This record gives sequence, C-alpha cells and structure tokens, in this order.
Amino acid sequence: MDMIRFIHCADLHLDRPYETSQLPEKIVNRLKKSAFYSFEKLISQAIEREVDFVLISGDLYDLEHRSLKGQLFVKKQAERLLAEGISLYIIHGNHDPLTEGTKSVALPENVTVFGPRTTSVLHTNKGVRLYGFSYENRSVTANRIEEYIKEKRDDAMFHIALLHGQELSQPEHDPYAPFRLKELTNSPFDYWALGHIHKRQILSREPLVVYPGNIQGGHRNEEGPKGAFYVELSKQGGELTFLDTSEVDWHNVTLSIAGVDSIEALLSLAEEALDKAVGEGKCGLVHLSFTGCGPLHSELNDPAVMEDFLEELRGDEETLFDPFIWVQTFSLKTSPDIDRQKAKEQSDVLGDVLTVIDEYSLDGIEDGVLRDLYRHRTIRKYLTSLSEKEKAELLGETEQWLVSRLLKEEA
Repeated sequence: MDMIRFIHCADLHLDRPYETSQLPEKIVNRLKKSAFYSFEKLISQAIEREVDFVLISGDLYDLEHRSLKGQLFVKKQAERLLAEGISLYIIHGNHDPLTEGTKSVALPENVTVFGPRTTSVLHTNKGVRLYGFSYENRSVTANRIEEYIKEKRDDAMFHIALLHGQELSQPEHDPYAPFRLKELTNSPFDYWALGHIHKRQILSREPLVVYPGNIQGGHRNEEGPKGAFYVELSKQGGELTFLDTSEVDWHNVTLSIAGVDSIEALLSLAEEALDKAVGEGKCGLVHLSFTGCGPLHSELNDPAVMEDFLEELRGDEETLFDPFIWVQTFSLKTSPDIDRQKAKEQSDVLGDVLTVIDEYSLDGIEDGVLRDLYRHRTIRKYLTSLSEKEKAELLGETEQWLVSRLLKEEA
C-alpha cells in the first residue's frame, strides 16, 4: 500500500453528565444524546470515505463503569463498520480504564482493544502496524514512550501509535502518561494518534503528531465545532481534514455597549452576533458577555431588564425550533460612561477606590480576601487555585460593582 485512509478520534466520553440546570427539556434531551449522535456521524463518514480503519485514542466512555446503553451503541457502530470491511482500533484512557470490575459487551471481530501492556497488531492488509496500550486504572503517571520504541517492528510500511496522554507543555490537564513532543518526533513512527487533550491540535507535521480533540463539547470552555480528523497518509506525508460532527456547540460571545443608545438596538446587535457565532444549521449554547462603557450600563444592571432581554433572545420554549441557539448564561462586565483616568485623579471616594484597585496585587485575592475560604476545613477540598485570568476578571467585576454603587449614591 502506498497510501492509507483512516479516521482518528478521541475523548468521546459517552454517558457524560452535563450541567443542564435551567435549560429547556428539549435542549437537555438533545444534549444528553449529542456525543452518541456525533460518533454515529463519524462512523457514517468512515463508511462514505471508504477508510481502512477507525482509531479511538482513549476515553471512549466517560466512566469506568460504562452503561449497557453505551456499550450496545458502540457495538452497533462497530457492526456497521464490519459490514463494510472496516477495522476499529481502541485504547482506553483515564476515564474508562480496563479495571477488573469492568463488565464489557462482546464486540465484533473487526474490533481490536489494546490491553494494559504496550503491544502492537498488524492490520489485515499487512501494510500497517498499530501500537498502543489501555489504562488499567484511572491514573497512569509513567512515561511509556520507550515501550512503544521497543515494540517497533519492521514488517509494515506504516507504523501508527495510539497514545492517551499529555504533552508536558499542555496546560491545565492532569499529567497522565506524560511525554515531550521531541520524544515523539524522534521516534520511528509515521503517525501519533493522541487523546486526552480536548483541544484540536497538530503538534508536528513530520511525523504527524495529532490531538483531534473531543467529538462533543461538554461546557463553555470547550468552545466551537468538535469532531475528528480524516487522514490520508503516505510516505510523502499526510493530509488531514477536520470532520465537524458535534451536535451542540458552545460559544462565548462578547457584546460591547459602547455607542449603543437603546435596549432595542442592543437586542438587534445581540441577535446578529449569535447568528454569526453559531453558524447556519448548528445548535448553539452561548455564554453572552456584555462589555464596554455606555449609557445602557445602569439598565443592564437592573435584574428585571436583563430577565426581559434574555427572554426576547431565547424566544418561546414551547416553540423552540431545531437547530436552536440558546443563551445559557451571561455576565455583565460593563461600566458607567465615565472618564476613568479623570475620575481617578479626583480627591473623593471614587478616585480613592480606583487608585487602590490599580495598586492591588492579584496574588492578594487568594492570600487576602479569600484566605479564610481557601483554609476552610471542608470547602478547601473542593476549591482549585484561581488562574491569573480569573483573578483579573474578579477584580474587574469588583470595580464595576463599586463604581456603579458609588455613582448611584452620588446621583
């Protein structure tokens, strides 16, 4: 074979729970089924494109004890591939390890599930050898790259490694099966099919080292379209095509009130921004942030006004159409229409407040005002340290709250 074709996906997280409070029932039902629909569409793409095989690089399920519904669904999709002569290769990750207590539905003969030891298997056409291992518990902290290299054979034209782990420069993820990119680019493999990081990334082109991201976003920080990569791989290199299969996309939309003089005008701008962000034919859950200085600041900070505004954007739940766009949450980061620098120079309470805020150290948020909370014997177990961005946002919201109330008192 001088070229192979396959689909690389990871982090399906079937049976994943979602935060669905205050969502209409129609959206909740769609969201709970979204990862299943997304994977079903990926399998349809595999059949339509006549690929040689499909790779799942870990976290097929969200939980160690997967549901019968989830397992039967995966079996059905594997049987669709079997009918077309397409193989399916699976490794399990930290969310769905192969623990002793796991009971599994038997999968058809075209499926290979790698065990806890790093091994390899020769694809049926004898042109490809695939390598991988599954987690045997939720926490694999050892670097396993050397095991792949020792397992390397010379009996195939293409060598593809499946790995569920973290490249060490990737932030804000548990360092499971950690590795450095240089270790992979210096290894004798043609393609590293990675999983664990939910952000779509091509870390290297020679050889290809790829995170496809997850196939369905789970919250507002997993923003935008999700799916998998369709790969055409030859000895001259590889071509990757992103397949957008997610059912519901999360979006963060920012709307400035600067220069907007009426609620009606702001509503029109919001509707345009939502349509542009979500895109035609897609379902979207949106976090809407209001920013900027302007005369609408006081109105938006009136809870009754904001409630009516959101109702107009969302429409009638009973006649909610599909595809839908739903503003799930919002944040107010607006400020009164004042000259901040000029106000800061005044010898009054407002000027003093702005001066103190500008001199305030972000480190003081956790060490100072939140110190008792972070030291609380019960609560501290559920808290994580705030990022620099979160500290800055908290300080900004504090300023807006103080300035609004000081101006209101003056008025």
